[in-house]
Amino acid sequence: MSTVATWDRLSPPRASASPSHSILVVEDDVTLRELLSYGLRRVGFEVFTEGTAGAGQCRALEPDVDLVLLDVMLPGGDGIGVARSVKEERPDLPVILLTARSEKEVQLAGFRAGADDFVTKPFDMDELLARIRARLGDDSSGNTPGSKLLVGDLELDPSLGVLRSPAAEVHLRPKEQALLSLFFGAPGRLFTREEIVEGVWDQRYLPSSRTLDVQIGRLREKMALLQDGGPTIETFRGVGYRLLEVVTDC
Repeated sequence: MSTVATWDRLSPPRASASPSHSILVVEDDVTLRELLSYGLRRVGFEVFTEGTAGAGQCRALEPDVDLVLLDVMLPGGDGIGVARSVKEERPDLPVILLTARSEKEVQLAGFRAGADDFVTKPFDMDELLARIRARLGDDSSGNTPGSKLLVGDLELDPSLGVLRSPAAEVHLRPKEQALLSLFFGAPGRLFTREEIVEGVWDQRYLPSSRTLDVQIGRLREKMALLQDGGPTIETFRGVGYRLLEVVTDC
């Protein structure tokens, strides 16, 4: 799906929003840069733009920038190097990489450089907005604690500890539910092992490094019982996991 095809589905500008977050778009493609700027401003963000690696890196270090959308291939350098330099100076600044390359090696290089998320072109604007809001801690999506979460044909009901498909349902153990809530809250985002352990177990390390892998294995088995294809948990060996919605051919 092309980015341009999704603009008409965006929400209208927020009439009376609180002071908006500021987003820096570093993209050398003038058309895409302008479309991103238009789309982000339309939903209430303040937007700054740059077109080169050097200018983007300098602007990202300014305190009024709350999040960076950063193209991987830029004049004067590469986005991964920019992400690394920016994170050294501002480790808490969210950085989302944009790229036409989907190879795992490129994504892993980006995450090792400190990037928080990775979006492959062409992308859906609604998905990009969801990822931006997740990194900024924006709850404007309407989800509230305990609300049902839907990815593909799977529905997670935290109030009952149940995962459903149109045909069946399975009950989840507390840790399984906590894991799925994390993944369902940000589909497609790669969570590092450390983030998962801290978020689900509320600690930095687990007594056994296999504990997380065993829990993921059980979740995969339960998800497989409910569907043939569809959302799956993908492993990034030595790094972490992410939830992917797999689209099967008809």
